[in-house]
Amino acid sequence: MFRRCCEPVGLGVGQSGWRLKAGCDYIAVLRCHLSSMFPSTRIFPLSVLALFGFCLLACGDPKPSPGGELVVSVRPLALIAQEITKGEIPIRILIEGRDPHHYAPSIPERAALERALLIVWLGPQMEGVMAGQMASLPAERQLQLLTNSTFEYQGASAADMHLWLRPRNAAIAAAQIAERLAQLRPQSAELYRRRARDFSRSMANLQKVLDRALWGYRNVPIVVTHDAYGHFFGSAGIETRALAYGSDRGYGARAMLDLSGAGEGCLFGDVPENARDRQLARHLGLHYGTLDSLGAQLGPDASYRDLIESLLAQARGCLSRIPDASTRGSRN
Repeated sequence: MFRRCCEPVGLGVGQSGWRLKAGCDYIAVLRCHLSSMFPSTRIFPLSVLALFGFCLLACGDPKPSPGGELVVSVRPLALIAQEITKGEIPIRILIEGRDPHHYAPSIPERAALERALLIVWLGPQMEGVMAGQMASLPAERQLQLLTNSTFEYQGASAADMHLWLRPRNAAIAAAQIAERLAQLRPQSAELYRRRARDFSRSMANLQKVLDRALWGYRNVPIVVTHDAYGHFFGSAGIETRALAYGSDRGYGARAMLDLSGAGEGCLFGDVPENARDRQLARHLGLHYGTLDSLGAQLGPDASYRDLIESLLAQARGCLSRIPDASTRGSRN
């Protein structure tokens, strides 16, 4: 019966063919079925309502159409993106309060990804588990930042994917976001590009402020619990020494042995503070501090500048405990 009803519009070739060729004329499909089921009566059982609901679902668009939402993987990318959108495009953050290395989208989050106007993420090197979901989405609706080769890595290892911690890199990311939005919304293209240029000039000044503030600590031993802060410290000529790399959060015995007796310096871990890192700092003879690289402790109205200024204040909170740290560079 189902095949016979669909034959006038060339269906009967499977559910997807029926949905596409029926032209979403669910009323015609319903009438076809009712004519065969109840040829001489106008009294319809309740099951007809269920059939009507089925037709509504079956005739829907088999692929979700892009919405007006900009989806980003982590909050720092949202802080950068909002410098381009200025509240005109809603921004959704996928990974909050979770480790980006091990994050996997939930069912509602997958639906948000499929509906998004644009998805901005770093790449499988950072959000590894998320890569499988991204592979099924159109390339024109996603922006993988790590494919860009123009980011700066001075003072940072090639394995450090935390590019957003350097203001000049934030400007590069903002330019990429602006250009992709310009392609998706050409009527606002020049506006997005102008905002990216303004943000770039602002970040050039912020980079100078950050480098000057950290310059005096370039000879101070700085140890980090994992390789995440080279982009923040490296531009000022500061070398960070990591206890772990990538998604590995285990501290190797060899690394700790190499760092024993490094001198008076700081061990930085991620927020919040924890007893394990504090004890490790004491064992290595280092002061202990925490850094909020993902902006988890920032207020809801925070900007990218707030993120960098907050990180600088957190870093100084530990470094200021080192005697004459600000003048070591001039004495050496």
